[in-house]
Amino acid sequence: MTARLAPTAARIETIGNATLYLADCRDVLPFLNADAVITDPPYEILSKFGTSLTGKSKGKRVMQFDFDTDGVIDECVLPAVRMAVRNATGRCGHFVFAAPDHISKLYQLFRDLGLTPKPAVWIKPYPPPPMPGNWWVSAHETALYAYKTGAWFGDNSARRPNVFSFDTYRYGMPGKVAHPTQKPEKLMEKICAALLPEDAIALDPFMGSGSTGVAALNLGRKFIGIEIEPKYFEIACERIDAAQQQMRLDLVGLNA
Repeated sequence: MTARLAPTAARIETIGNATLYLADCRDVLPFLNADAVITDPPYEILSKFGTSLTGKSKGKRVMQFDFDTDGVIDECVLPAVRMAVRNATGRCGHFVFAAPDHISKLYQLFRDLGLTPKPAVWIKPYPPPPMPGNWWVSAHETALYAYKTGAWFGDNSARRPNVFSFDTYRYGMPGKVAHPTQKPEKLMEKICAALLPEDAIALDPFMGSGSTGVAALNLGRKFIGIEIEPKYFEIACERIDAAQQQMRLDLVGLNA
């Protein structure tokens, strides 16, 4: 990580190989650079279905989020992704989840920065039940990955489709935390393993509960995360600290 000046943040936590900022990412990103931008920003979901209790476990299903305000894509997400990718080293690719109606905007953003954008899809084999008033339940999420010619790529599988199938977290499942759009750890590890060489730094401007950071640290990479909501920042700090402690235990076991 290269710091041009001291970034403005309400709080900065250094946890092993991770540096976490409690801040508006637009205030912090001008002072930082990394190798790969891997993020799941707000989608600006148009359909608001509120919350409901689902299934026998009566877990709370949320389909209306405080961070998904009108205009957040144009006012925050696109400027932040542009800034983060523009400041990146260029030796790695990038991966950004996005709603279908915003894919074209991200596609043009990557093209403007001289990258080759391509689509990806996350399939949910066991999607949650539909909310009252909803039609077919969403069983997939869309994304774009983008790279410059010669960028490092670590997936050497003979069959490597751009469709990833991983189950979602549900209420009561091990690893589920209090964040409504938490991404599966194994999904994020697959993405990080493909985009991050051993000495690379991943950057997530919309860190949320820290899933990108946990995945990067599990693979022995470095991580920079930015989150504006204090309650999610606390969750991310706890998860990333736990990941660092587990990595130390694994190293002790290997050296024993």
